[in-house]
Amino acid sequence: MKCGKFSYCLLLSLVALWAEPSAFELQSGATKKELKTLQSTNKNLENLVIDYSARIQMLEQSRDGMQSVLDGQALRIKSLLDTIGKQEATIQTLQSNLDYQNDLVRQHNSTIENMQKTIDQLTAKLSDLTTLTTKLNQDILNELGVLTGTNNQAQKKSKPQTSNEDFKSVNAGSRGSDDFTKLSNKEIIDQARKLYREKNLLESKKRYEWLVKNNYKVASSLYMLGEIEYQRSKFAEAISFYKKSASLDDKASYMPILLWHTAWAFRYSKDMDNYNKFLDSLIRLYPESEQGRKAKDLRQKNKNKG
Repeated sequence: MKCGKFSYCLLLSLVALWAEPSAFELQSGATKKELKTLQSTNKNLENLVIDYSARIQMLEQSRDGMQSVLDGQALRIKSLLDTIGKQEATIQTLQSNLDYQNDLVRQHNSTIENMQKTIDQLTAKLSDLTTLTTKLNQDILNELGVLTGTNNQAQKKSKPQTSNEDFKSVNAGSRGSDDFTKLSNKEIIDQARKLYREKNLLESKKRYEWLVKNNYKVASSLYMLGEIEYQRSKFAEAISFYKKSASLDDKASYMPILLWHTAWAFRYSKDMDNYNKFLDSLIRLYPESEQGRKAKDLRQKNKNKG
């Protein structure tokens, strides 16, 4: 029998020693019966040794199996630890990204706050500008308001003038000139503009007066009545119409021309104070307009002469 383990071999050696009769036993005169009993006992001991040896082998195999299980569990634990390490690294990366995003949010919030402050400042400036514009427009209306006394004086000093053009307009419109009242307001205003371009001022005037009476495009119609009177050298009447037009719509596109002609109407009426005031209003309110630039040039020339 081959020895697989040290303990198993040791037991077999002991049994072999007990199985062989010693020289003392052979010379002691022991009987065969005693020898047989001794051999039987030795046989039982050998069986016990084999049984214990088998059990020891089973225990050793169980130990080896447990060791394999422990080794497998150790590998699993190591794998789990590696996975946990990777997860921790991922969590750290996510935390870094979150911190970065939080920094961006804080920067954006700061930018939004600064923009809101800028908007508030611009809103305040816009409010101030609106207030200033309203005041300037009111100044214009106030300046136009001085025409009441000036117009009366101008009317007293000068007699109404009737040009050859006026006579021509009257004669041209004497035939069926009132037929326009049967037309629509749109058709009437088209006629009024056409007659004005053709220098038929009186017929154009009739139509604009009709439009004002019928409350159609009143502000622009009053402005055109002022232009008609300006062309007819009726400067006091022109200023009056300009004032009424501006009081109804001070944001109209024709305001630079209205102010320019108002200034010159005062100059032709020999009212230089109001002439200069309206030039200054043009420069202040409409500096980029053609009339505003002309007014600036005139004021500069006057200063150079002074």
